[in-house]
Amino acid sequence: MTIASSVSRRRQHLFLLRELVVRNVRSRYAGSALGLAWSLLNPLWQLLLFTYVFSFLLRFPLDGERTQNFAVFLFCGLLPWMAIHEGVSRSASAITDNADLVKKMRLPAELLVASLVIGALLHASVGVVAFVVILAVIGELSVASLPLLLVAVPLQAALTFGLGLGLAAANAYFRDTAQAAGLVLNAWFFVTPIIYSVNAIPAQYLRFLEWNPLTGLVYLYRAAFLGGGVPVSLAPLLAATIAAVVFGGALFARLKHGLADEI
Repeated sequence: MTIASSVSRRRQHLFLLRELVVRNVRSRYAGSALGLAWSLLNPLWQLLLFTYVFSFLLRFPLDGERTQNFAVFLFCGLLPWMAIHEGVSRSASAITDNADLVKKMRLPAELLVASLVIGALLHASVGVVAFVVILAVIGELSVASLPLLLVAVPLQAALTFGLGLGLAAANAYFRDTAQAAGLVLNAWFFVTPIIYSVNAIPAQYLRFLEWNPLTGLVYLYRAAFLGGGVPVSLAPLLAATIAAVVFGGALFARLKHGLADEI
């Protein structure tokens, strides 16, 4: 393959990726009167529900945290979680949901997963912008630490993409994969310090919590918005991201040539 043909192919793939992202965003809000506003309303609704339950009914201490405002503490963790949950859960069925594209167009199936991951990030970015404005208004925003998002977001995207690739390929062969992934994601939420602080965890359990890669990601977001350091090691996040990309990509590469026949 010549350099010119390689460049042309890459441009074609970038064009297809852009079109897939636009297609996903449009189909998501097709026929909706509020359209993109749902990207903000959905997380705000979850924020209100969680804040009510865990601020008034079940109080969790925030000792040692950069904020004592539970809504602020909670939303810092919800933002990356919602993007990961959406990206992984939708990617798991990306191949089976787009069987016609894979069979008829011989579309590079990796682009289907990538478009969903990017779409989830764009969806979450609406909430991020609104959250930054709110933090600035109430005086809790740390502008100097916002560049930490340049570390957090790529790690989050790579982790989501790697997991999505592996699940998408596996689900084409074993249709229970997407359902099982949903169960795992539900459990993953509660073992991630989104609605509670790591400082409230007994010492004997804290070590296991620190091995959760999303613990580091959530606190990286909190450090980006609120300032201060990250109280846990980022090594599990880095290791999990690399492992997801390597093994998810390898599994996808191994199974991709039979995808059209399986779906």
